[in-house]
Amino acid sequence: MHKTIGFTILVTSLALSQLALGDYVSIDTVDGSFNLEAGQIGGILGGSDTSFTMSELDILAQVLQNDGIETEGRLSFLLASTDSGMSFIGLFGGVPINTPSGSVPDQFIGISATTGSDTNWFASGDTGSDVDWYDMGNNTQLVTALLAWDDDQTSAGFAWGDVTAAQNGTTNLYDVDFTEYAPDPIQFITYGDDGWSVAEQAAFSVLGQYAFSHQFVPAPGAIALLALAGLSAGRRRRT
Repeated sequence: MHKTIGFTILVTSLALSQLALGDYVSIDTVDGSFNLEAGQIGGILGGSDTSFTMSELDILAQVLQNDGIETEGRLSFLLASTDSGMSFIGLFGGVPINTPSGSVPDQFIGISATTGSDTNWFASGDTGSDVDWYDMGNNTQLVTALLAWDDDQTSAGFAWGDVTAAQNGTTNLYDVDFTEYAPDPIQFITYGDDGWSVAEQAAFSVLGQYAFSHQFVPAPGAIALLALAGLSAGRRRRT
C-alpha cells in the first residue's frame, strides 16, 4: 500500500514539474499560426492589484536582453511562469532601467484585449497612460488601454496572469499616434534550450492595426502523468 502511495506522489510531482516546462500558447494571426513555448521569469506580477511596476518591467527587459533580444522600440509578447502563475505578457519598449523622472512619452500603443473572467490583468505605462476594465458577461472580461512611454527612458507592459484559468484570448493593437517604431516592431518570443529567442515578427497594417488570438495549451506529458496518477489513486481506493 505504501509503495502505491509513493508511486502516486512521484507521478503527480513529475506531472507538476512538466507543467512548468512544456506549456505553450498557440498564436493565430492573419499571416498564420505558431507556438510560443513557456519559460520562467520570477519576481514579476506578484502584486495584489493590477499594477505592472517599473521594477518588474526592468526585470523583464533585462532577462530578454541578456539573451540578445532587442526590446527598445518593439512590442514583445511571451509566455512565462511568473509570481501570478503562467502569464501571457506584453512588453512595450523595454529599457534595462526605467527612469520616469523628467521623461516625455513619445511612444504610444492602444490595446483592446479579452479573455475569460477567471484570471487577473496587469498594466502600466508612463504619464498619460489610461486603462479601463469591463465585465462583458458570458465569463468574458475586456481591458482597453492607451499606454505611453519614453523611447529611451521608460517602458510599458500588459499581461494576463494565470492563463491556465482563462486559456483563450484576443488582442488588438492600435498604433494610435503612428509612432515610429523599429521595422516589424511586433515580436513573439519563445523559450528553448538556448533561452529566449524571437519566433515571429510582424508589422502594423497600413491602417495602424494588428490583431491576434492566443490559446494556452498545457504540456501533453503533464496531462498524461496526471491521468496516470488519478488512475493509480483510483485503483488504491478500490483495494
